[in-house]
Amino acid sequence: MSKYEIESMSHGAYAISTDPDSGKKIFAENACPGDILELEIYDERKDFSFAHITELVSKSDLREEDPKCKLHKICGSCQWQHIKYEEQLNFKKQNLLDLLKQNQVDLSNFGDLDENISVTGLDDPWHYRNKVIYPVSSVKSTGRVMAGYYKRKSNDLINIKYCPIQYEIFDQVIDRLKELCTEYGIHDPLLRHMLLRASHDQSELLISFIVRGKLLSEADLEAIEKIFEQIYGEYEQLKVCTLNINDDSTNVILGKETRLVKGERDFIYDQIKDVKVKISTSSFFQINNKQFTNILDSIIGYVKEIKPLQVLDAYAGLGSISLNLAKSLPEMKFEAFEINSSAVADAHENILENELNNLNYIEASAEDYFRSLEAEFDLIILNPPRKGCTNKVLNEIVARDEVKDIVYLSCNPATLARDIKYLEKKSDFVLQSIKAFDMFPHSFHLESLVWLSRATDSNL
Repeated sequence: MSKYEIESMSHGAYAISTDPDSGKKIFAENACPGDILELEIYDERKDFSFAHITELVSKSDLREEDPKCKLHKICGSCQWQHIKYEEQLNFKKQNLLDLLKQNQVDLSNFGDLDENISVTGLDDPWHYRNKVIYPVSSVKSTGRVMAGYYKRKSNDLINIKYCPIQYEIFDQVIDRLKELCTEYGIHDPLLRHMLLRASHDQSELLISFIVRGKLLSEADLEAIEKIFEQIYGEYEQLKVCTLNINDDSTNVILGKETRLVKGERDFIYDQIKDVKVKISTSSFFQINNKQFTNILDSIIGYVKEIKPLQVLDAYAGLGSISLNLAKSLPEMKFEAFEINSSAVADAHENILENELNNLNYIEASAEDYFRSLEAEFDLIILNPPRKGCTNKVLNEIVARDEVKDIVYLSCNPATLARDIKYLEKKSDFVLQSIKAFDMFPHSFHLESLVWLSRATDSNL
């Protein structure tokens, strides 16, 4: 069997080697640049192949000697835990730069890219996830309930007992919930997922069971109420227990109906930078409070430097960005829109909670909002989903001469690079700044923040 040297990391779970005979790229999981490996091809295609590691002949110096999670090789959550953390940051930066170059984004403003572009990491890249959603299964012979993550590229559930990237309280609570669900006979196919979310200091906790409503009997509901009643008394941090109903056979996890089962309120409080926020079961909220605070500091810094007259926060979620901007810059006016009605309701509650009178929040899709837009904004903040912005939205922005600056926050470097290039091609927007943040340590994912402005004599 041939030996292969791993050369680089892909933008994904795979490391890359090159077949010396054919020149084809070979993609292998759990490999690290600098490794010498024996590989077995399991999926050969015209231009590339996928392979399993059969033997680690020589370890790279970049390998992590003792990864915290013993399941990292099979769990679908942490694809890069076998790589030293500081090297993960280097590989993420390289992936971002590669995608920008592949899309022929103009980087002439940045000189030495290695020196002028970096990824902000965390001093402690563990226990950062403030929310988990675990699929549920059960042992048919005993009824024992299991919850965890799926194995990579499969529907086989890994029963998680300990996860070093999530808040520590979740390990305890999930384990207890599995015991109680086993005791009371609440399992699949009725119970689809368990959701847990907590405030940054883990002083407030929310639990939700996501169930198939058409299978929910009165006896099941009574059993769930008993489970929530019991665990509510065991954890003083637990403030909210809800039931979310989802009968759809799609990959959308949360349904539209959520019922409060136990608790005096249907949300928890959290603090994100200077703003107190209410977070409900279905709220979209960044999972890494500490890193998101760093991002907010950069966005506020951009706004102070740009000095816009009117600011629009697009794809605003429950308003984490615009709420903090409105709080930090009370002399300015802000508007935000979001398509998700529950997120908009959360935002309105949070505007009242923080006594803000300089933020207007609207429920609308991006396409509908820009199509009917009458107000003139000179700065637009974009924070779209992973698929990025549509050409229709970008065309609407480009067509508005009053828009002088765009601040774009993205969780997907590939669609970010695509959208930057589209703006460059269709208009005179120029890339002024690139910052990257490791929002998801030990995975290949990367959060990027860029600032583009319309070309002037000073920035040509």
